[in-house]
Amino acid sequence: MINRKLDICELLKSGHSAFLFGPRGVGKTVLANQFLDQVPHSVIVDLLSLESYRRFVADPGLFRAEIEQHLQRHIATERLVVLIDEVQKMPQLLDEVHYFIEKYKPRIQFLLTSSSARKLKRTGVNLLAGRAWTLRLHPLSSQEIDIDLNRALTIGTLPEYYQSENFHAKRSLKSYVDTYLREEILQEALVRQANNFVRFLDVSAQVNGDPVNYTAVARECGVSTKTAQDYFQILSDTLLAFRIDGWSYSVRKQLRQSPKYYIFDCGVLNAMAGELNIELRTGTYRYGKLFETLVINELIRANDYSESMFRFQYWRTSTGIEVDLVMTRGLNEIPKAIEIKSNPAPKESDLKGLAAFAKENEKAHLYCLCRTPREYKVGNVTVLPWQEGIEFLFQTS
Repeated sequence: MINRKLDICELLKSGHSAFLFGPRGVGKTVLANQFLDQVPHSVIVDLLSLESYRRFVADPGLFRAEIEQHLQRHIATERLVVLIDEVQKMPQLLDEVHYFIEKYKPRIQFLLTSSSARKLKRTGVNLLAGRAWTLRLHPLSSQEIDIDLNRALTIGTLPEYYQSENFHAKRSLKSYVDTYLREEILQEALVRQANNFVRFLDVSAQVNGDPVNYTAVARECGVSTKTAQDYFQILSDTLLAFRIDGWSYSVRKQLRQSPKYYIFDCGVLNAMAGELNIELRTGTYRYGKLFETLVINELIRANDYSESMFRFQYWRTSTGIEVDLVMTRGLNEIPKAIEIKSNPAPKESDLKGLAAFAKENEKAHLYCLCRTPREYKVGNVTVLPWQEGIEFLFQTS
């Protein structure tokens, strides 16, 4: 069993309720059940079960009646833990959760898993106003396992697929995209033209990690620019992609820059792009983009798990000179500028973006994360092995 970096058993032992967000397949239910194994009294409401879902839809008052019955069975000093799996399927249950927390705290605790914040946001439901913490679970990270780099770049690190044989993993990833992304996300998106959204998924994989030209994407998908923007928002809300905005001390300049989107897992990205069976070769453009995607995602995971609260942005000049990532926690903090290179030995000529950034931001800390086996310096740039570099960036935060 893999010990996940997000230790909900420790976090939730105080009795506080929590949302646990994460895409399908990252292990939310497994982690939740590990927590339930450590508490004496629990109830599971599985909304992925069609039978359970239909019962509560047919009789909304049934949820309150059943939980009240469970509470009456236990003496007042015992706590009841209620797991609602994929709560976004019935957002109206959150009003009931609010009722129970207000009436029975500290006798009751809720753990609410969800693979999408979209339906919760869209329906304007009760998000419990701070009565439940927000936790995020990601695919496996280098903080949790000794990552096989080529496997992670090809198959990704969703637990079930990373630990299975290549043939089965690739077939399962294709199924993940075909059934989850193309059907469930399509259904939640409420889009009128299914073919347009399916085409968008292909295009979004092609522009992964590049500044997005919404108009060009819209033209490629046969939709309006506004619809293309909405499609990218769907990817963000369903936790399948992370948005990285442009960085500048000037807010107006930030708003003028196109965002980037990174798919949350390299295996899912390869499946979306139809490239699962294409040989991975070091030194190619594709290898470099996959490595960049992996490291960006690793940094996002480390930020969430450490609760460091960094903002992630990228920096780009009008002439196209670019820095992959700028980490800050506000305008008064010295920025950390990071270049990500799949090259095992980057030289000064490979780090022109950081040099240009330093001219405008003299106090900035400059780093390059790459496949080097050991740390070294190139001028003012600290070049680090990517895994050690991630650890270092959050140790010095």
